[in-house]
Amino acid sequence: MADLITEYTEYDSLAREWHSETLSDYDVSLDKARERGLLNEQRTRQLWQLLGLLDPEELLVQLPEWLAEKKVESTNRTTPTIFVGCISSETEDAILFESSTVARPLMELAHKMHSLNRGIERTKDDTDRHERLVDRFREHERKFDHRDDLLSLSDKWLPKSQLNTAIRRRT
Repeated sequence: MADLITEYTEYDSLAREWHSETLSDYDVSLDKARERGLLNEQRTRQLWQLLGLLDPEELLVQLPEWLAEKKVESTNRTTPTIFVGCISSETEDAILFESSTVARPLMELAHKMHSLNRGIERTKDDTDRHERLVDRFREHERKFDHRDDLLSLSDKWLPKSQLNTAIRRRT
């Protein structure tokens, strides 16, 4: 399983890999791509913030669209392809991906929590504002921890050969 999961300790390494296709298509470095506005840096930051909030056994997987359409019971026009969950078992060819949840709403929550945390740090002297921000942070934290209402994978055995990405943030 270790060779299946890529772990990142720094943001730029993740950004370089996450945007590798764009970097290759334009034949540019990460810095040049940033200068030219070729990357969705906001989404990449949200992804990094999400990875920082996951439990150590959780990881993020990205599936090809055809596999996601097969495994997700979605009524939306677009099927999500990025999920958070745990590998509970594996064979030579597949992993059992459990407790899965679609990643995008969690990325948005992680970003809100990150922003609130920065506000909490800056408002230590303003007790009322500080307490309001702490309350909002705790509310978002509860939403992050209770993911039952979010879309998940219906058939959780995933072929290893079809995983586009399996990543985790290492601290």
